[in-house]
Amino acid sequence: MKKQKKFLLTADNSLIYYEVSGKGMPLFLLHGNGGSGNYFKKQVPEFSRYFTVYTIDSRGHGRSTNQSETLTFEQMAEDLHSIMEHEHIVRANVVGFSDGANLAIVFVKKYPSYVQRLVLNAGNTLVQGVIFPIRVITVLEFMVLKLVALFSKKAREQLLVTSLMLHDIGISTLDLKQITQKTLVIVGKYDIIKQSHSIYLAKEIPCASFVLVPKKGHSFAKKDPETFNQEILRFLKEK
Repeated sequence: MKKQKKFLLTADNSLIYYEVSGKGMPLFLLHGNGGSGNYFKKQVPEFSRYFTVYTIDSRGHGRSTNQSETLTFEQMAEDLHSIMEHEHIVRANVVGFSDGANLAIVFVKKYPSYVQRLVLNAGNTLVQGVIFPIRVITVLEFMVLKLVALFSKKAREQLLVTSLMLHDIGISTLDLKQITQKTLVIVGKYDIIKQSHSIYLAKEIPCASFVLVPKKGHSFAKKDPETFNQEILRFLKEK
């Protein structure tokens, strides 16, 4: 499988790394917090048979840099838009996992005409949408990083990434109701996202369907790629 490796230079001199493979309708795969496009390595070969697949390392993640002193979903949405402009893409399917799903929601609010279909795997618009033990662990991680960041550049960079999980993403119920794209909300039964929150997303997005996958947790795209790929392709390819 031929794969192109690219960098986009942003207005603030950050470098956003992304890879392109396959042919057909553009399909963007957006990874979770602290991850990279490599999260989808078991999806790319299959999806590339039907789509031109773009995997992106979000700003401040993986091989992408962040020259800004902040890190927000709005910034990452602008980066995604810049890549689409650079690649002359006017419409694409978007699949987001975890924080990548949150990015996808922010992106579709800002640039609705650019999104054909939307897949949200384990996204959460509210911090309260995450189960309590994980919220506690995230706060503890943030406190440790804040201490280490006093003398470590790497910890300062990671602090920005972790802080994404400490705030609501700025998407209201009204915003969800205004998403017109056909949407798939898919989540494992044992995900760290509350099932009630995933159902809320599916209920409020007008053209959304909901799939609860038995026996699976947060990273089931990696652990059971066959099931994940099958569900996503069925949704993306249906007439």
